[in-house]
Amino acid sequence: MSRYVTDTHALYWHFTNDSRLSQAARQVFHAADSGLHQILIPGIALIEMVYLVEKGRLDAGLVDQVFSALDVVGGSYAVAPLDHHTAQDLRFIPRSAVPDMPDRIIVATAHQLGLPLITKDSAIHEADVVSVVW
Repeated sequence: MSRYVTDTHALYWHFTNDSRLSQAARQVFHAADSGLHQILIPGIALIEMVYLVEKGRLDAGLVDQVFSALDVVGGSYAVAPLDHHTAQDLRFIPRSAVPDMPDRIIVATAHQLGLPLITKDSAIHEADVVSVVW
C-alpha cells in the first residue's frame, strides 16, 4: 500500500468530484477509496477546511464526509502527525518559495514523512522540496 499526503484543495476536490482535480490525483484518490493507497491528511488541512466552512467557502456537509472517512479504523484516510519532527522539517521549506504558513506545514509534513504530496499549488511545485502528484 502506497501512502500520500494531500493538500486541502485536492482533498476537497476529490470529495466534491470537482473537475479541477487532475487525472493523476483522481487516480490516486480512487485507488485509496478502493483500499490500495492511504491518504494522510495534515491536521492543518482539516483546520483550514473548518475555517473555510465558517467563511462560507466550503460546504459543511462535504467536510463532514472527510471527518467520517477519518473515523474508519484502518481506513484509507488518516491524520498525519503534526509534531516536533514536522516543525523541524519546516526549516527545509523556504518561506520565500512557499510563504503561506498552512501550505508550508503541509509541505513539511510530506517532507518529514518522505511521501509524495497531492497538490496543484504551483509555488509548491516550483519549490521542488517534495515529490508532487498532479
